[in-house]
Amino acid sequence: MHGLKHTKHFQQRAQQRGVSAMVVSALLKYGEAQSSKRGVDSLVFTSSALADIRNDYGLSVFKLCERFKNTYIIMSDDGVLITVARSYRKSIQ
Repeated sequence: MHGLKHTKHFQQRAQQRGVSAMVVSALLKYGEAQSSKRGVDSLVFTSSALADIRNDYGLSVFKLCERFKNTYIIMSDDGVLITVARSYRKSIQ
């Protein structure tokens, strides 16, 4: 995650949750932004985002991202990555 602005908390959570730099990059490029109640944005994978990843990068990267389809990134208004987590709610279709 070199070159990206992120908090120490983000780095710790990514490591603890096994979220690779490839998954973070894919979420940043293909993830759909959603506003939360607290006024920060989260980036999530949607079915169409995963389909785009498969078309652009092939099956191996798609399978990696699909394993993390319930993963989301919380990002501040100025683009700093705050945390990464897994949602246990039903994923967006």
